[in-house]
Amino acid sequence: MYRILFTIGSFPIYSYGVMVALAFITAILLAVKEAKKSGENPERVLDISLYVILGALIGGRLGYVIFYLDYYLENPIKILYFRQGGLAFLGSFILAFILGAWYVLRNKLSFWKYADIAAPSVAIGIGIGRIGCFLNGCCFGVVSENYGIKFPSLHMPPVYLQQLKDGLIASGSSCTLPVIPTQIYSSLFDGFLIFFILLWMKKYKKYDGFIFLSFLILYSVSRFTIEFFRFYENNYKVFNLLTITQTILIGVVLVSLVFMNILKKKSKKA
Repeated sequence: MYRILFTIGSFPIYSYGVMVALAFITAILLAVKEAKKSGENPERVLDISLYVILGALIGGRLGYVIFYLDYYLENPIKILYFRQGGLAFLGSFILAFILGAWYVLRNKLSFWKYADIAAPSVAIGIGIGRIGCFLNGCCFGVVSENYGIKFPSLHMPPVYLQQLKDGLIASGSSCTLPVIPTQIYSSLFDGFLIFFILLWMKKYKKYDGFIFLSFLILYSVSRFTIEFFRFYENNYKVFNLLTITQTILIGVVLVSLVFMNILKKKSKKA
């Protein structure tokens, strides 16, 4: 919608970059607060955050580039244009998780306790970050006359360029065909709703890891549903039914349930 918020001289400030930065700042401040409540050293959270941010940016960018590999092979320099948008959440989460877990285990901290501290922060970060996706015009849904919204041609958002490429709109069109705003659905349901659910679930926590694993399950179910309405240039389906992301999410739910059962049994024995 509004890719560029304002310019400083000739330097554009992209809404996507601003919202991602705001998401990281909010998530870190919340995690610091949660660490204090849990009796953990908040400085540890700040240290972990450096690894998480690095992993989220690199992993997210790699994931996004893989999805649009043909485009980036033709325009390799644009791989470095982070502020213009283009981070895949699963890529961000996986590498951020690996680096964060490496720090926690290397320093002999409680992995599951710190995972619980981080979970609500990740959810609120998704809620804020996806607003950036909406403003940027990326991560959009399929065309829908009844339930879609149109994106203006201003600053050529990804959805506009994609529809030009697909021949759905003519060059010089003032806006796109209406598409389902999956970014807003993701912000509301993958992010803010899960955030409040996790806060509510904290009073029912009986073992470390419960909040984090609950987040993985809630996010997977929500994202799995939204995937049915999201546009992908490469519409490859596993078993001609599910997207690659949906297939991964099913695995995440199953693994999370297994770990929930293991941790629950351990807590009972303890």
